[in-house]
Amino acid sequence: MQRQSTDSIARAADLSRPIMSEAPNPPASSVPPESNLAAEIYHSIASTATDQNVLMSPLLLEASLALLYLGSDGATAEEFQKLLRLTQRFPSNAKMANYYAAELANVTRDADTHVELQNRLLIQPNPESSPGGIAEDFQKIAQTYFHVTAECINMEQTEKLRRHVSEQILAAVGGGNWQSTLVDSGHAAKLLLLLAANLQSKWFLPFSAYRTGLYEFHSNKGETSKSVAMLFDDDMFVKYAELRELNARAIELPYEHAEELSMLLILPNQREGLAKLEGQLRGIDLGALQQCMQMEGVQVLLPKFSIDFECSLRQPLKQLGFEEIFSASANFKHVHPSGNLPVADVLQKLRINLNESGSGSEPPRAAAEYKPIVISNSSRQKFFRADHPFFFAIRSENVTYLMGHVVEF
Repeated sequence: MQRQSTDSIARAADLSRPIMSEAPNPPASSVPPESNLAAEIYHSIASTATDQNVLMSPLLLEASLALLYLGSDGATAEEFQKLLRLTQRFPSNAKMANYYAAELANVTRDADTHVELQNRLLIQPNPESSPGGIAEDFQKIAQTYFHVTAECINMEQTEKLRRHVSEQILAAVGGGNWQSTLVDSGHAAKLLLLLAANLQSKWFLPFSAYRTGLYEFHSNKGETSKSVAMLFDDDMFVKYAELRELNARAIELPYEHAEELSMLLILPNQREGLAKLEGQLRGIDLGALQQCMQMEGVQVLLPKFSIDFECSLRQPLKQLGFEEIFSASANFKHVHPSGNLPVADVLQKLRINLNESGSGSEPPRAAAEYKPIVISNSSRQKFFRADHPFFFAIRSENVTYLMGHVVEF
């Protein structure tokens, strides 16, 4: 991919036209393959968080890194280009911007199932550099194509920064605070990328609240189990597969979404088999796996769960080869006149609250309100009983929006 200036990117992408409210899906042959970088980062995090529920967004991470590429120059741009495989995936920067704009519009503009986003690029410029604010062309591209707002802020004032993140960013996606250290304090110029999202969804086939009940969930912690609220359907007609080579089984639960969004759930047959399963999934195309699934009548038992997961992606990114973007020589001259603005961190805070209707807030219910679920076994019936740790991914045909695992309650 030939490197372009920010001005040429703006002209090529034609910022004067608004993004279509319903971006059409391109033909399958023109869909660029996923870089697999974000999936690698997920598996890196998941392998160290074996006793913690995990949630990550491959699309948000890759789109945001692509945006940073458009604001970079020199060796910094070359690093992005190489590790994101941009030359192999996109014929031009304009094509790349339009691709991510279409995919982000796909999950933010659907009335029934959408992702609430608050993505920010926080910039602490060098006070000794030439005066000036965020480059106007970069800000337009960030907001119009990547759902990111760039803003200058003094990160030395730790409490003010934390309050800003809580009140201006997280409040729009369900509230709460960032629990860990946001960024190391210091006078140096820097960038902080913060990605916050909350899934609001409706199942195409909702579960009956009347059938929700209590069932034992066996965690990774030895032989411990806990009685938790489970969604239950004795005969749900969904896509299903027995994955013998993975010693697992999978179902696909569709959402009420214009572009056939669905949740893919993969359950190891053994209670303590998730770590091995996720290791095997590391090299597997989830889209190809889904194409092998067939519609079946399946007995489905799935726990209601809520994940509020925050993490720093600095170390996983460095492990995959990103070094220049974190160095003092990082060149982001198309973002701000300061030029040398190393990335302090890339932070994600993602939420999902799965229930009978899909994902979203619901009135709390006490465990005493649920009755135990009694399961009738049949040797002929297909079944998916998620009573132990499992993996899930929320996908369209070609893109993974969210992925995670549930291991404990």
